[in-house]
Amino acid sequence: MRRLLIAVVVILLIALASAAWAQPSLIGPSGLMRTPTAGTLDALQFNVGVSNMWADGGPDESYVYANVGLTSRLELGITRAELEDVEAETLLNVKFRFLGPIPGKLTLAAGVTDITDQVDQSAYVVLTHEIGAGAISSGEPFTHPQVHFGAGSGQLDGLFGGLSVTYAGKTDLMLEYDGSDVNMGLRHVVLPRLSLAAAALGTFDDLALGLYLASPW
Repeated sequence: MRRLLIAVVVILLIALASAAWAQPSLIGPSGLMRTPTAGTLDALQFNVGVSNMWADGGPDESYVYANVGLTSRLELGITRAELEDVEAETLLNVKFRFLGPIPGKLTLAAGVTDITDQVDQSAYVVLTHEIGAGAISSGEPFTHPQVHFGAGSGQLDGLFGGLSVTYAGKTDLMLEYDGSDVNMGLRHVVLPRLSLAAAALGTFDDLALGLYLASPW
């Protein structure tokens, strides 16, 4: 009985960690700002959101998206992408988590954004690792420090990576290299299940804002 109770607690902790971890990027799939992480939505979890990017000297971009976890490892998403002066396109995205999340271990996922190549199909493999997992108390201001590293094609353009950490349990601070630019931003829970994202893209050349609603479970 004691072993069963311990097993149930461990499973619940992992489930809660993955729920907090799999947040949408500005372009839809779970990730940082423009790059994916190895996190996926849990089974039947979903999120919906919108974002807009204002470019300095380039086309502005806007996105409306929805993602759902079909299983605890498989995430499907749809994104309506619109670039300034270009016809809007509907993009289909998929990500499968092969390993993890297990505290202190690597998590591995692979996926494809824009499966039907409406704009620029991008396949990728990505690893996520929580730095010092288990060594940081949940009562500390900064928790869940993670490093992300991957390789992809299309818009991801080779190697990409990033760092993220959660502050005070409500704000994710993020830094990434998306294959061509360095971006930094944050996600903040403003109301239960409602979060706001803000980012400086391309070394502060472009700005972005996003808002998304997560499932209540």
